[in-house]
Amino acid sequence: MQILQLASKLQSVGLSDKQARVYVTALFLGPSAVQKIAAEADINRATTYVILYELQNLGLVTESIRGKKTVFVAEPAESIEKHIEAQEKSLQAKRAELNALMPKLREVTRSSTGDDVPSVRFYSGKLESEEIQKAFIRKAKPGSTIYQITNIDETLKRSPDYLEKDLSSSQSKNLTTKLLYSYSGGDIVSTSKYLRKTKKINEAVNTDITIYEDGVVVSNYDNENSGVLIESTKLASSMKQLFELAWNGNVST
Repeated sequence: MQILQLASKLQSVGLSDKQARVYVTALFLGPSAVQKIAAEADINRATTYVILYELQNLGLVTESIRGKKTVFVAEPAESIEKHIEAQEKSLQAKRAELNALMPKLREVTRSSTGDDVPSVRFYSGKLESEEIQKAFIRKAKPGSTIYQITNIDETLKRSPDYLEKDLSSSQSKNLTTKLLYSYSGGDIVSTSKYLRKTKKINEAVNTDITIYEDGVVVSNYDNENSGVLIESTKLASSMKQLFELAWNGNVST
């Protein structure tokens, strides 16, 4: 009864019913042959062999030779804690892999509710922000334009190398950037070398807005690099029209 009760509780740490029964039995009996463990655990011998080798792989049982007999020895109860720690590390590694993969999975996701129903999601963190930008650039058609409204002073706080960033990924696809910006540090000149056209706004920009071919990213100027991503070709098209109005309106050259 004691063995069955303990085995039942061990299932909560990830062992199956039979694994728990065999482990607790081996712990209770000490070094024992498979026949004895099978009888005490009330599991047939062939299945007990399989389970013992499963437990060996988990680091909970070892096999040794006593005289001419093969016996199985349960590792101390502390080994279960090590088993859980190994599971936690495995989950952390899988979570890291998933986090790295999420932007690409979102990139290929298609809406099931319509042809251009906006897809909206919030994000935070510099890594995710950069992955979103890279995803849009990968999807952009060669020769297309990226529109951006930004406060350079605030952007430099988050990304000190913003003005010197490697633009090779955009240049390789011949992507032009049209930049409306506010900046206390002077003018950022247009340059054909980096396919960048710029105009300075008279008033400070409060929120960073980037308009891609089929989406809009709105970023807050905070320490979390938080913002919202809206994927919609129609919305992006409308935002481009508003951008062009601003570009040709209240700006200084």
